[in-house]
Amino acid sequence: MLCTTRVVLLLAAALTSRDVLAAVLEGQGPMIIVEPPARLEFTNSSGTRLDCTAQGSPAVSVTWSASVGLNGLSSSSSGSQQQPGPVPNVPGLRHQLLNGSLLFLPFPASAYRPDVHASAYRCVATNSVGRVLGREVRLKAVVLQQYELRVKGALVSRGNTAVLRCQVPSAVKDYLTVTSWLQDDTFNIYPSSDGDGKFHMLPSGELLVLNVDSSDVYSNYHCRATHRLSDETLVSTIPGKITVTETPRGVVPPRAFERNVNLEVKRDELVILPCIVDSNPQPEYRWFMLSDTTGQMQPLHDTEHRYRINGLLVLHRARAADSGRYICVANNTGGSERVEFGLLVTAPLGAHVTPSHATVDLGRSAEFVCATMGHPVKTVAWAKDGNVLRDGHRVRFVGRERLQVLNVQREDQGMYQCFVKNDHDMAQSTAELRLGDTPPQLMYKFIQQTIQPGPSVSLKCIAAGNPTPSIKWTLDGFPLPQNERFLIGQYAPHGDVISHVNISAVNVEDGGTYECIATNRVGDARHRAQLNVYGLPHVRSMPEISAVAGETLYVACPVAGYPIDSIKWYRGDRLLPINRRHLVFKNGTLVIEKLQANQDGGSYTCSASNKQGNTASGMAHINVMVPPAITPFTFGELSQGERVKVTCSVKRGDMPLSISWSKDRRPIVEHASDVRVTDVADDSYSSILAISSVTSRHSGNYTCVARNPAKETAYTAELVVTVPPSWVVEPENKDAKLGQNVVLNCQVEGFPKPTIAWKKALGYKPGEYSELRPMEGSTHGPIHPVQGGSMQLLINGSLLIESVKQEDEGRYLCEASNGIGIGLSAVITLTVNAPVQFKIRSKKELVRRGSTAKLQCKASGDNPIMVKWQKENSHLDIHSISIKNSTLTQENGLISELLIYDTKRTDSGVYTCFASNDFGHDQMAIHLLVQDAPAKPTNLRILEYESRKVTFEWNQEQDGNSPITRYVVSYRALHGVGSQVSQQVVDGSQTSTTVSNLLPDTSYTIQVAAENQLGVGEPSDELQVRTSDEQPSHSPQDLMVEARTSTQLHVSWNSPPVDTWNGQLLGYYVGHREMMSNERAGTNQYNFTTVPWPGNGKAELKMDNLKKFTKYCIVVQAFNMKGAGPTSTEVVAQTLEDVPEAPPRDLHCAASTSESIEVNWQPPPDDKVHGVIQGYRLYYEAVEDIDLYQIDNSAQSKMTKSLTTVLHGLLKYTNYSIQVLSFTHVGEGVRSTRIYCRTKEDVPGPPADVRLLATSQDTALVTWLPPKQPNGEIQKYYIYVRVMDSTGRKVEPKVVPSSSFEYEIRDLRKRHRYEVWVAALTRVGEGPGTPVSSFTPTNKVSAAIASFGGHIVVASRKDVRLPCRAVGQPEPVRQWLANGRPLNLQHSASEQRSTPLQILSDGTLLMASVLRTDGGDYTCVVTNEHGKDQITYQLSVQVPPATPLLHSTGSSSSSIQLQWKLGDDGGSPVKGFVLHYKPEQGEWTETRVDRHHSTFTLSGLRCGTQYHVYLVAYNRLGSSPSSVVLKERTRGSKPLPPPLSAADAFLVLNATKIGLRLESWPDGGCPIVYFVVEFVPVGSATGEWQVASNNVQPQRLFFINGLNPGSKYRLRVIAHNAAGSTTANLIATTTTTNGFHDLSATVNANDAERNRNDLERPPLHRDVKVVAPLAISCLAIPLSLLSVCFCLKKKNAGGASSAASAASLQNHSNSASESKSAAQQYYATVRKPPPSPAPDFATLECIPEYSEDIYPYATFHVPPPPAPAPHEEAMSTKLQTFVYRGIGAELMQGASFRHLPSPPRAKPQGPKSDRQKRNRCKLKTDRRESEEYDSFNSESDTEQGTSSRTESSNQLDDNLHPALNADLLYPGGLESSTSTEPSPIAERRLRALGIKTPNKSARYGMPPMIPHNARHSTTSFMAPKIGGGGDPVAKVRPVASRNLQDNNKSFSPNKQRAGQLSVISSKNADYSIRV
Repeated sequence: MLCTTRVVLLLAAALTSRDVLAAVLEGQGPMIIVEPPARLEFTNSSGTRLDCTAQGSPAVSVTWSASVGLNGLSSSSSGSQQQPGPVPNVPGLRHQLLNGSLLFLPFPASAYRPDVHASAYRCVATNSVGRVLGREVRLKAVVLQQYELRVKGALVSRGNTAVLRCQVPSAVKDYLTVTSWLQDDTFNIYPSSDGDGKFHMLPSGELLVLNVDSSDVYSNYHCRATHRLSDETLVSTIPGKITVTETPRGVVPPRAFERNVNLEVKRDELVILPCIVDSNPQPEYRWFMLSDTTGQMQPLHDTEHRYRINGLLVLHRARAADSGRYICVANNTGGSERVEFGLLVTAPLGAHVTPSHATVDLGRSAEFVCATMGHPVKTVAWAKDGNVLRDGHRVRFVGRERLQVLNVQREDQGMYQCFVKNDHDMAQSTAELRLGDTPPQLMYKFIQQTIQPGPSVSLKCIAAGNPTPSIKWTLDGFPLPQNERFLIGQYAPHGDVISHVNISAVNVEDGGTYECIATNRVGDARHRAQLNVYGLPHVRSMPEISAVAGETLYVACPVAGYPIDSIKWYRGDRLLPINRRHLVFKNGTLVIEKLQANQDGGSYTCSASNKQGNTASGMAHINVMVPPAITPFTFGELSQGERVKVTCSVKRGDMPLSISWSKDRRPIVEHASDVRVTDVADDSYSSILAISSVTSRHSGNYTCVARNPAKETAYTAELVVTVPPSWVVEPENKDAKLGQNVVLNCQVEGFPKPTIAWKKALGYKPGEYSELRPMEGSTHGPIHPVQGGSMQLLINGSLLIESVKQEDEGRYLCEASNGIGIGLSAVITLTVNAPVQFKIRSKKELVRRGSTAKLQCKASGDNPIMVKWQKENSHLDIHSISIKNSTLTQENGLISELLIYDTKRTDSGVYTCFASNDFGHDQMAIHLLVQDAPAKPTNLRILEYESRKVTFEWNQEQDGNSPITRYVVSYRALHGVGSQVSQQVVDGSQTSTTVSNLLPDTSYTIQVAAENQLGVGEPSDELQVRTSDEQPSHSPQDLMVEARTSTQLHVSWNSPPVDTWNGQLLGYYVGHREMMSNERAGTNQYNFTTVPWPGNGKAELKMDNLKKFTKYCIVVQAFNMKGAGPTSTEVVAQTLEDVPEAPPRDLHCAASTSESIEVNWQPPPDDKVHGVIQGYRLYYEAVEDIDLYQIDNSAQSKMTKSLTTVLHGLLKYTNYSIQVLSFTHVGEGVRSTRIYCRTKEDVPGPPADVRLLATSQDTALVTWLPPKQPNGEIQKYYIYVRVMDSTGRKVEPKVVPSSSFEYEIRDLRKRHRYEVWVAALTRVGEGPGTPVSSFTPTNKVSAAIASFGGHIVVASRKDVRLPCRAVGQPEPVRQWLANGRPLNLQHSASEQRSTPLQILSDGTLLMASVLRTDGGDYTCVVTNEHGKDQITYQLSVQVPPATPLLHSTGSSSSSIQLQWKLGDDGGSPVKGFVLHYKPEQGEWTETRVDRHHSTFTLSGLRCGTQYHVYLVAYNRLGSSPSSVVLKERTRGSKPLPPPLSAADAFLVLNATKIGLRLESWPDGGCPIVYFVVEFVPVGSATGEWQVASNNVQPQRLFFINGLNPGSKYRLRVIAHNAAGSTTANLIATTTTTNGFHDLSATVNANDAERNRNDLERPPLHRDVKVVAPLAISCLAIPLSLLSVCFCLKKKNAGGASSAASAASLQNHSNSASESKSAAQQYYATVRKPPPSPAPDFATLECIPEYSEDIYPYATFHVPPPPAPAPHEEAMSTKLQTFVYRGIGAELMQGASFRHLPSPPRAKPQGPKSDRQKRNRCKLKTDRRESEEYDSFNSESDTEQGTSSRTESSNQLDDNLHPALNADLLYPGGLESSTSTEPSPIAERRLRALGIKTPNKSARYGMPPMIPHNARHSTTSFMAPKIGGGGDPVAKVRPVASRNLQDNNKSFSPNKQRAGQLSVISSKNADYSIRV
């Protein structure tokens, strides 16, 4: 701190001059010198950069911010608002460079961001002086994209003007400029002011074709446009043509195409206003301009700048004065038409603020003027430091261009900006306002302090002012003490002065009043505050005090110490005051008013004391002096060059005196100027100021300052020097090029400021001038508009002429004067040089062949002009041409003529006339067309051919330079010699036609010849074509429709008669539509399905996914390559009935009584019924929040046919859930959503139990339980007590609240009998009472229990309290029993319990966190010497349900049918199920299922997709573990290969395209979503596939276009559906141009693949596929011979048995695969349930899947048959069923299986994983075998786990997984002969197969195999399919007698898979069967 202070002091000492210090601290505000344009556009491929450069002092910081609000400025009056922050860098898109530029990088289209690339930006420049903003830059990035141009044709009547416009896409319209037009691809037309008389291209891009006639219809017009950002030039793809209509007869009044047109152009651009009308006769045009002031129409006259041509108004080099409203009036004899034009000429905006730097003293006013430039100026806004200014108290706007700041304050200094803006441009100018001399102002002040001696103290003051003030410090009015403890620091970091006093180790004498004084040359500012230091009084020494006589003196006593009690002043020994001029204040300040030198001078004593009497004193000497007084002086009037001298004399004042001079408040440094200051010799009170030669720079305020020790006095006089005008820049002659901007300089200086006037000479006579005066109402500023509009007077006096014209040439006079002298004047000459130019840039000349062509070009401009001719950039042959040049007489210019003799067609072309002079050059193009007869048409080609017409086109390369009027088409049939030739005339504007009325399948030859006005040309080459076939002409026959299911119709038909096919039939279109009620025929459209040609006349179709129980109209039509024939007669069929799909609607219920509820509903929607409703079934059940086991909670049902019913016999005051469903003949529909109703309240039932117990000899306790049927809300209980005495009267009931269940009876009398009963009360009334309990009090009080036992249901892990409240005397002894055994508290009934049981003090048994194993009977026994009592609790602990067993029972393309069974419900009824499912790669979805359901269908699934499914059950305790996750796939597969075997069925061939019949592509069960079609020419060099389309929607026919005739193509078609994709490769050959097509060239996919393989196949000797089999065969032949010999030898030694064995072996070998397939098909019907937690179900967990897993030998037990009923004799023998098991299988329920030794089996073939899966007995998901599906439909099918099935849901899917179609096997469902409960599944299967079961006892549990009726004991089994001769042999023998010989039984299954064996069985005998 000490070092810093000393450095600051040294710096302050060095800067002794206040002016030098101010110069160092003074800065310059930021000024932007380079900024981007107001609009900037760039392409995404190029990027751009916004440059911003600013200067100022200190250094300027440049940032960029987003522009917001009006003009992008923030509203502020003080500049304190928070400014928007700089825009951040965006990686890869936007980055600010270190030099302040904002860089925008190239970017891809996907990275486009509107906030970055389509935003407004501002450059912000900031330093400590202020902040300025650049103009608003509207940045727009343009993403380049492909586009095309089109030309809109014109329809116009003959003789009028046609307007052609170039249609540009709106996305690029703002960036394209139409540069030229192209007629017939040869003649270029460019924009010009006058046109060539026929064509006139406007600057806006339109092309005018004047005076159109019939020849104009043959020309094509293209427009050419250039992208101004990418410089890309594009020509329109579609040309425009002119359609000419004949002029109507009679008079047609003018009719304008547009009546109001607005144009906006830039200054100096060519403007043409087109007044285009259609009329007859041609109208007369008059032009007017609408006056802005009067609104009158002022007629326009032609000038060089503005003239009329053919209804066009041409303005050369438009300027701002041309803006306005123009009116064109076109009239003819029929009427008039008015067209109005609004023209706005824009000029770049500019602004200039004066003064650019203003210095204003504090409190004065400042004014800025903003002069605007450009047009139009819409808004002018002012801003300070980047914040917009508003008109307020001190900020005033005078107009919009003048800003006044009144009473300038410190916060007003800064940067001021003027912003000028319109819709397209913006400009800004900056000025700086600085404060002038302002008195100091203290910005920070120190405070008063009271401290103890010792610490350090810092006092600080901060002051501001201009010039920068300096600060000095005083203590009690005297300078600070000079010692090391006082350090003073002072520095000025940002214009404000900071000064501080640091006192280290404060002493008592440092106390006092400290004052900081800030001073500059304008004034001062002061602040004082007391520093009190505790201590004894101390008075510091005081220096001599100089005072000014006549003024008031203030002297403070420099007292230190604290506290001070009193301060007194003495003069000598007299206590002051001693007169009225003396004042002594309590703080020790002495005041002496009106000082007198002779009375008040002398010594004064100050004395200070405290309350303890300690005193201190000090003396001060006052010296009274007289201040200086200056004699006034003046300078007088002075002119430049004169001398001046003035004297400053001090007329009074005490010595010593000093005199100094200053100018404009700045000291005069004599050696630095020509002003001399001289002191008078021997005169110390005078000073002389002399200037030898005054100039304007000497003007100013001169001040003389006189000082003495008492005071400083100043006097100021003004010196004014008048200076006559003088040249700064003298005018000079100027040469200017036509159209340029010219500045005529005329800058002068003088005082007062001279005024400048310009005049223009009238003609060339000297002295006659016309003054150029500013226009009235023009604003001040740098630019003043001058009459004429194109001249502007600059603020420096120069004259600006914009777009100089020829009439601006002449002499100009500049005059300057200020009243001093004669003034200045100068005459200069402006010469305007005209460069050469052509008003017509291009034109067309027509000439007949052999005549002379005359080409003329007219160039205007200053002579001499040089002309040169060229033809298409080459020199001309001078032998056949001549050139003649002549000078224009009335104007500068030249005409050049080029003559070409004996023209030939080769002379046609573009001739260019080049002209140049000293000031420029220009060129003109003349298109010469030599006319002749047209050339022959070429490239005659077929576009389309049909059976009776042919469409073709041709090219016409040359029309002979004369429009073709028509074409003559000649054609004849090739049916022999001399066929008649027919002709057809085609309009000349067409190059294609159609020849009709041809014969089908006939060859023709065609020729075309062109004709124009000069004759008929040569005919084209011949074209041969053959017509094609027609559609069939007859409909299919014998249409029959049969309903198969509720969603399927079977349609069959025969083909049409062969003679009506009209070509090979490719298939049929089968159409169906839904038949509406009361409809008229054909009111809705058919949906068609394609059926490929079946190869014969009979065809059929299964129509699936139809609406249920709906009538459909069916038609069929045949089609061939050319289309479909007529439809057949409509046949109506109806799908079968099905169950309703939706529940009944609007289900409502209301309680009728306490035991009945009335329910009503509405039928389901008609479209959801799917049949005829036979009735409704209601399901209802009680849903009270109690244990549902205590009531009959099974859902009850009721059937009715009406829409309302009453449910009777319900529980009272019970909440019921109600559902309703409708049913048809097929079955039941969907249940409705549950609704809930409560029966009405009723009187309650009696309390459930009551106990009457004696508690003492005279008291008894009555306890009871609430009623089991409360029938409402219990309000209270009545206790009835009756004493059986002689009166026998009834006692009034005692009332007990409903929450209490006991009552104590007191004051009982012995030997009296008491009777007690209890009744409950609801709001309805009192219910019946309990049975009467009676007792007689005795002296013995037996042990008894007041608690009640009973059944208690509790959730697992809850705490249970079993009360056992005992009464009796003496106190009874309690004992608890668990299940009849004494309860061990440490080892309870549950071995799994971790917490011991507790018996509380009141006898309650506490069981904490009970488990299910804790359930059982708990008995409490109490005894005393008088008796014993006990109660028992039956405890049931409920847990969540067990894992459900989930299986799949079927699927469709969009659904999966599921079925499940729940084992243990955990002791609490299941409330429902939650089904979770998801696609293999998707998210889980859950569906809730009602608790009464055991089946569910997941619908709305994706076709051909595998889904994961699992099930969770839940009750009120929680959810069960998840079931095993099933992996099931919906039906359907990826698309099947298309029918490519017959190429005609899939392909439609043409010369230039190939058609694909995509509708015939089989979808594999999943609808096809889209196709990808690719092709490549066979033999292509690149071999790259070309994409015809990658998103072809399913359609009948898709064409690949643009192919070559007679070419072979390789096609690749990929079909996509939800299950995947399928690719088909094929080769097709297009037809030749004559219409013949070679179908032999079209091969299917296999042929194409085979052909390709042939090309790629290696030579035979290198082909492994050939060499390897040959080698193996060579080895196999010798081995085979040896084997044959060996067999023959064995045969001779063998017998008949061996032959039989060999035959059997051969049969087995021949049918290996077939038998395996049969076995697998059988086992596909056996479903494996998932692992079950129940031990009884363990035997079901392994069911063999494949034939390899089946052990061929098994033993089984045949029990004795039961005694048959009389009516069941025929069925007395029960069928024995068994399941084949693998080795090690457990016994099934009741069936004893034993395995016999098996012969060795061959090692299974296949992957290892498959063997492992089979070993683990897991289902294999990739095996899918067909099976019969059991179908049943009976209301009696209500067992758990089954559901009613509709016909539509019971169809068989041949491709499903075995687990999907098999019936569900529940645990225990596979019944043995000893089972007493047969399987309902087997019963339903028997019914499905037509086997009747008389009653339940006759049902048989059947395995999934085909049963056969049998007598005696019969066993059915599945046998392998036999492929060869011989019958299978079944061997049966009793197991008990293993030594017995097998009993062989042969049978012939006739290729069946099932066999049947009848066995006369012995009782309880085991038999083994081997097949």
